Amino acid sequence: MVLEGIRRTMYAGSWYDADPDRLKLQLEQFLSNAQPLIDGKSVSMLTDHNPPIEQPVLAVVAPHAGYQFSGQAAAYAYKLLQGQKVKRAFLLGPSHHVGFHGAALPMQVIFQTPFGDLEVDKDLIEELKSYPIFSKAAEVHRVEHSLEMQLPFVRAVLGDVRIVPIVIGVLSDESDIRQLAEILKGFVSKDDMVVVSSDFTHYGPRYDYQPFKSDIKENVRKLDSQAFQILSRKDVEEFLKFESETKDTICGFFPCSVLAAMLPANAKGTLLKYYTSQDTGVEDKDNSVSYLAIAFSGGSWPEHPESAFKAAETIHLTQAERESLLKIARSTVEIYVREKREPAIEELHVPVSEAMKQRLGVFVTLNKFVSNAAPAHTGHQDKDGRELRGCIGYIWPLKPLYQAVIDNAISACSRDYRFYSVQPDELEHIKIEVSVLTPPRRVGSYHDIALGRDGIVLMKEGRQSVFLPFVPTTFGWDLAETLTQLAKKAGLSDNDWKEGCKFDTFQAEVFEEGGHTQ
Repeated sequence: MVLEGIRRTMYAGSWYDADPDRLKLQLEQFLSNAQPLIDGKSVSMLTDHNPPIEQPVLAVVAPHAGYQFSGQAAAYAYKLLQGQKVKRAFLLGPSHHVGFHGAALPMQVIFQTPFGDLEVDKDLIEELKSYPIFSKAAEVHRVEHSLEMQLPFVRAVLGDVRIVPIVIGVLSDESDIRQLAEILKGFVSKDDMVVVSSDFTHYGPRYDYQPFKSDIKENVRKLDSQAFQILSRKDVEEFLKFESETKDTICGFFPCSVLAAMLPANAKGTLLKYYTSQDTGVEDKDNSVSYLAIAFSGGSWPEHPESAFKAAETIHLTQAERESLLKIARSTVEIYVREKREPAIEELHVPVSEAMKQRLGVFVTLNKFVSNAAPAHTGHQDKDGRELRGCIGYIWPLKPLYQAVIDNAISACSRDYRFYSVQPDELEHIKIEVSVLTPPRRVGSYHDIALGRDGIVLMKEGRQSVFLPFVPTTFGWDLAETLTQLAKKAGLSDNDWKEGCKFDTFQAEVFEEGGHTQ
């Protein structure tokens, strides 16, 4: 993907003024009218708990309707950023015009505003595009207004900052949300700002959303209040449940969810401004769109992005916890192979400690031990007579550890495309191994990989493959052979690892039935 060209304004002259002088006066008026909160009273109609803002502000949520509707609400978010040192702005917004899965990166190097151009951080876009969840999508960015409506505010308030424009499409589930968040957390640093572009409840026939017919304003307010309170707590699971139950038409639902998963544990959300299009006097009586300005503060983005993962670099599991995870994996495999169902954690009668509830990447490996006289069924038999029968996992910390073990134990015995499903008569010959991973971290080149210590993720052209740390040593491969095998596993040519690949590494604590730990 070669980044080139200019993303020209599409909505200047319609959704906002194209004349820079008139637009400047309008934004200045909006910002002047954005009065600071006094004990949260200006938004007390939406929330009883509105914590004070700390410095620095880490992220804001701002609406993206025409400025006559939502410009004043957006100004409350940007008012907070005046004077804060920001070198780069991550812009996350939804797609209104093109349907796709994952996240779309721009192919343009410049985004225009009436006040002057904003330059895309080309190097970071190159880093991000290697991850399969990201795609190159010039057309998505060309027609999308959710990010464009933020750009005049960004240019006017933050100045000539670099931008990272990301349009987020459909994300399949919580795992998608957390994977995208974990990737971005690896790059967001101290002088960065995250701006999420989202309107909230869209009510009325225009939006095909009329869950209630009376007390409309009050019921819309209740929906918005519930959405804000969940989002302010950064509760991704509850936010997904809220959307599923109410079908609330929050157009930036997925970008907001990604932000909630990205933020530091001690960050908190503060509501700065709330009103609906009905309050502006320029909306018809049958439809309503809600506009919220939210700031997240508390804690900080790391000085260096990789430091976000330092807390997880060393995995501390007791012997009892390792044995519990192995028991969960064993029981899950046996129940699934025999009964074709996923067991509930309660029926496994295994204590779940706090450490087992933390989100960590994990792989479950099934090894079948066969006699020297018996041929391997798969061609994956090693020198010790161990035949690989399945190995699947989460590279990223997507779910609580105990649940990730359940998920991947099922996948390893039934969904590893390299093997047929494990059969009941094989169970007594299978030994289970669990590998708990540190979060992946990008390395400069393959020369930085240490065989035996590092697990390796190879990414190129939207393809990806992974080896756990013990794989090269098990087969006696050197680095070149390891990377050749990784390239082949990703569906690439043997030598494709030599140029244009990106590599992430991770470490693993590996333990297996029988007590061996690496």
